[in-house]
Amino acid sequence: MSNVRPFMRCGLVVATVILCTEHASAARVRYHYVPADAQGAMTLLPLSANVPGERVSAFGRSPYCQAPRPTCNIPLRHPTTGCVLRVPLALPPDVPTIEHRASRVTYNYGSFAVEVLFLADGSVDVTYNNGLLREPWTGQ
Repeated sequence: MSNVRPFMRCGLVVATVILCTEHASAARVRYHYVPADAQGAMTLLPLSANVPGERVSAFGRSPYCQAPRPTCNIPLRHPTTGCVLRVPLALPPDVPTIEHRASRVTYNYGSFAVEVLFLADGSVDVTYNNGLLREPWTGQ
């Protein structure tokens, strides 16, 4: 019976944190880019009227009004179309670990990651993932 009390105290602390936290989802924001010209420049395509991105969480998707300010244009070869695209990304000045997969490239900074997902129609989705309880970093 004496072992039950510490578990009850721990459960109460966890319940308090969950109930008092405004949002407990990871700060993942997705933006959609489409080719703008034959030279591979990309342009941000709003997901709905005047809303450039969407916040993705375990509880669903919601509009995200802050557009990223690109710090660089990274040339990447689209695996489906074979075209070289200049994808505008808001990357911090640190050195990332770059992970290549068949349909995506991830710039991993430890607690922060930027993922470029290549779509079959020649466009890309860029997801900024800041982790738990953080606001997305968008280059500002």
